[in-house]
Amino acid sequence: MYAQNDNVPSPRSVLMRFLVRSWEYRHPRAWAGFRFAAGVWNLILGVLLLSYGYWVGLVPLLSSVLIFWTAYRLRASVQS
Repeated sequence: MYAQNDNVPSPRSVLMRFLVRSWEYRHPRAWAGFRFAAGVWNLILGVLLLSYGYWVGLVPLLSSVLIFWTAYRLRASVQS
């Protein structure tokens, strides 16, 4: 007889395994808050660099998108 698959957690994607460490799931609200603050900092830095005409400001902007996405996924994985 086979076991039921009702409470099996969904596997994490490769990107989430690479970006979010396993010990961050112990205190996900604290780490999501830290990631949110880091994302805001990267967003401000990217906008500031772009406003002065430095195209390298796109790197912090793109990394802030990635940071916000991982913080969202971290919170969503704990709530489900």
